[in-house]
Amino acid sequence: MGSIDLRTTAITWQEVVAEKQNASRKLVPHEWQLPDAIWKELTLPLEANSTRLIDKDIPRRSGLLNIRELEITEDHSTVQLLSALAKGTFSSYEVTTAFCKRAAIAQQLTNCLTETFYDAALTRAKELDAYLASNGKTAGPLHGLPISLKDSFKIKGLDSSIGFVSLLNKPAEQNSPLVDILLNLGAVLYVKTNIPQTMMTADSHNNIWGRTLNPHNTALTAGGSSGGEGSLIAFRGSPLGIGTDIAGSIRIPSLCCGIYGFKPTSGRIPFGGQQSPALEGFAAIAPVAGPMANSFAALQSLSEAIISAHPARHDSTTLDIPWQVLPPLDSSVRLNIGVLSADSSLPLYPPVKRTLDKASAVLSESGHNLIPIGPEASHIASLAELSMGLFTLDITDGIKFITSSGEPLVPSVAAGAAPFRGDSLEEFWADFDKMDVFHKIAALGRERHRITEAWRKLWNELKLDAVICPGAQHTAVKHDTFQYPAYTVFLNVLDYPSCIIPFGKASKELDPNTKTYGRVGSYDPQETDQAPTAIQVFTSNMKDETCLQVGKLIDEILNGPEA
Repeated sequence: MGSIDLRTTAITWQEVVAEKQNASRKLVPHEWQLPDAIWKELTLPLEANSTRLIDKDIPRRSGLLNIRELEITEDHSTVQLLSALAKGTFSSYEVTTAFCKRAAIAQQLTNCLTETFYDAALTRAKELDAYLASNGKTAGPLHGLPISLKDSFKIKGLDSSIGFVSLLNKPAEQNSPLVDILLNLGAVLYVKTNIPQTMMTADSHNNIWGRTLNPHNTALTAGGSSGGEGSLIAFRGSPLGIGTDIAGSIRIPSLCCGIYGFKPTSGRIPFGGQQSPALEGFAAIAPVAGPMANSFAALQSLSEAIISAHPARHDSTTLDIPWQVLPPLDSSVRLNIGVLSADSSLPLYPPVKRTLDKASAVLSESGHNLIPIGPEASHIASLAELSMGLFTLDITDGIKFITSSGEPLVPSVAAGAAPFRGDSLEEFWADFDKMDVFHKIAALGRERHRITEAWRKLWNELKLDAVICPGAQHTAVKHDTFQYPAYTVFLNVLDYPSCIIPFGKASKELDPNTKTYGRVGSYDPQETDQAPTAIQVFTSNMKDETCLQVGKLIDEILNGPEA
């Protein structure tokens, strides 16, 4: 679907945006608007002031949600909600109402949403309740559960503007395959969530919907590109969401917002039929879709439900590989868990290093075998450099979408990605820059294969079950300052499944000293105090079920069993 060239019309991009925002506001019932008393206690603009929205407990204090709605959104995991919906303990209508209202509150405070379709969601919820009552069974494994979607997924009749003004008022003509699968599984879709202009930065900010804010601290980034999902889920405005990931776009918002996220191997969960700024037919690194949630079990529930639904019948980008049911891990099992140590070119900020060290210690005390893996064996820096080379091959249509409307670049896009070349591939780059595009593609492929082969040998030599590492060298940071995502993108290059597990908080008391890292930024203990910290767990290619199984065990060891 093409873009609108506003340069040939009398209307300005600002007018198009104002009309869209006005129409969006009209979709929210007046009784879901935050009262003036709440706004009076906030220092605006929120993005310039460190406001801990979660700590303020605004949904409860606003009076917009009743006790039952607060209970639904705050006191039940996704798995518990699915069980209650299947039994009829909760109706889909009341669960959907609760999350619609809470999502509306989240939007007013954090700009986390794009398209909202509350009325259609409530109508579907009533239909699902009627189905359960008349048939005595659910409509599928996701029966009655509200699920949020990243803006790039197409829903017939709605925009998928992905942060470009020129793509507004171009409603989708059909659903993305994953949307149809979710509906077939019994889900209720109700909102789409915000992303960055171009979907290639870690700050979910565009000229249509503004900047998505982190509910833990509005002066820090919510991450990107699935930042709207991260913010909404952290605010408990969604029990389960779906993002996409080509360099960390599921995992970065997850670690920034203190939630769980899973990036599968490419082809396991349908990605096709989305709106994209990329050159159609060219993907140097395969993008993936995956779940984001407030509990680890929800990641597996969503992944298993989708993969078991034979998604390859709906989407040719998906592999026809069934979900593998693994035997439960015995409590006496002792895993070999690799631990990646930081590359000197990618130093870990104090809260991140402390979190990884603590997680390693707790896992070791639980009887598991922790195996250090140094940077020369992990090739993190080299893989990050290769990703930059692969991305710069991808000639996108993004600039066309921007220039055709006349809108400006947002700051994170205008800044561009800092060149990421270190010493690890110095000779490679010296030759690379002299090559034509075809030889560049071949050279990148050879180097990628060399490192992938080195990792294959590493899994076998160390008999690894899984590996843990940070998701980034820092926590959520000030807007537009997120560094190149080396600790996530290297797994996209390898095409390994990985998940983010929140664990702990940054602390100005435990890590009190400011530290500067040159080109990779600086640590300010006051600025990021109490920001969520996390670890990343990954396994080798196509071991998605194992990644989720081991990740769940690690989560239970670190954070306790899910209620």
